[in-house]
Amino acid sequence: ITDEGETIERRRLIRPLKTVNWTLEALSESLWEQVNFKNFRKGWLEEEEQAASETAHERVHLATGLLLPVWNKIPGEFVRVTRIAAHDGRSIIGREISELDMADLARAFGLDMKQRVNPSRIAEMVMQSGKPFSVQSHDDLMAKRSLVNGSQRLELTGFSAERLVWYKSKGCFTEIIRYRTRLFVPVNEAAQILEKLTA
Repeated sequence: ITDEGETIERRRLIRPLKTVNWTLEALSESLWEQVNFKNFRKGWLEEEEQAASETAHERVHLATGLLLPVWNKIPGEFVRVTRIAAHDGRSIIGREISELDMADLARAFGLDMKQRVNPSRIAEMVMQSGKPFSVQSHDDLMAKRSLVNGSQRLELTGFSAERLVWYKSKGCFTEIIRYRTRLFVPVNEAAQILEKLTA
């Protein structure tokens, strides 16, 4: 329904692994077209077979249990409740917690949890979420997303000036912005460089 109270008609496209809602206008502008049952069944089975042969593995962190009383303590702006069904019939439901928020979650509940995130994932998570993340190297670094000259960069703060040559030898680069030296990691090589910095 629009703000004016008008009804917007939609169609739900159900596929083997996902469901998408489209307005009639968006659907008419798409490449979807009506087919007979025989062609539909053939296409469905092909997509189902392809999905079964390309199994994807993903690690998901869930906060489960009685969450409403502690909902405001759970960090993260993105809120999604997920149900996971196991092959043996068991089912788990909980609120998804991103890897970047795990340390904050542990602190909020007074837990002593050593979090070890694969360095190759840090750059991807920081660039996607915009949330800074601690990187343990020779210095206590913080990886963060920074907007410089109109483009998003991966910046490292907390570095020691005496160690700049070492950081550059690992693939980082510096730039002087407003009379201050700042340290950056090339985004397309960030996974390999962060691996070297934390080794």
